[in-house]
Amino acid sequence: MPSGERPRTCRACGKKFEYPIKGSAATRHHCEDCVAVPAETRKVLERLSSRVTQLENQLRRLQEKPAAPTA
Repeated sequence: MPSGERPRTCRACGKKFEYPIKGSAATRHHCEDCVAVPAETRKVLERLSSRVTQLENQLRRLQEKPAAPTA
């Protein structure tokens, strides 16, 4: 990986991408595809993506806990 390039995760869609890449429209926070999406829509997608991640993590934690004994 050339100096300065780092793997990133898009805040809107969750896709992994390299940043910075010469000639790419990607920003630090959004992949090339999501940069083209209107800012208002991107903001909604970011919130939804964040919430989905929270729910996935919560589900994972619940699955890792041992089941409580039932009477």
